[in-house]
Amino acid sequence: MPRPKDSRRIREIEAVSARLFARKGYRSTSLREIARELGMDKSSLYHYFSGKEEMLFKLMNSAMDDAMKSLEEICAADLSPEEKLQEILSFYTRYFAGDQDRETLLVNEMNSLSANYRDILIEKQKSYVNLFKSVLFDLDRAHRLKEIHPTVATFAFFGMVHYTIKWYRQDGPVKIDKLADLFVQIFTRGILK
Repeated sequence: MPRPKDSRRIREIEAVSARLFARKGYRSTSLREIARELGMDKSSLYHYFSGKEEMLFKLMNSAMDDAMKSLEEICAADLSPEEKLQEILSFYTRYFAGDQDRETLLVNEMNSLSANYRDILIEKQKSYVNLFKSVLFDLDRAHRLKEIHPTVATFAFFGMVHYTIKWYRQDGPVKIDKLADLFVQIFTRGILK
């Protein structure tokens, strides 16, 4: 009978693999290196994951699932479209700028996955885009949006947040909550009437 998987150990493996994949790149990181960082044998990793690609997929997939759950809760809340937009902008910034290792993987490593895994994540990306655009369309119907197409505004925001992996440092002078506030101000003042 197989041993039960230790959830604490899985989180440790995920944290180490996310850090190594993000810093060195998925293709340049070996299972042996991940195991060495964890102080375990390479063969022990197979108790938790079928291989390196499954590790990468699970890291990316769980990040997207966790974020989507929160975004859906915001959209289902009894808030005005402006409040929903502000909540989404703030959450998305804090979530992804706050977990730069996984954000780096989502931005840089999608093509490292096989087509089956990639297709799952692409569908989830489409859901993000559609959710965000739905709030912008609500604002447009309420005549609160400048003459900016919601698709352009959506990708402008995602680009703004996703680029933080290139410059934002959590130990720098701008803390994550302040960054989220600044992004909300920059974005909403740029698109709202």
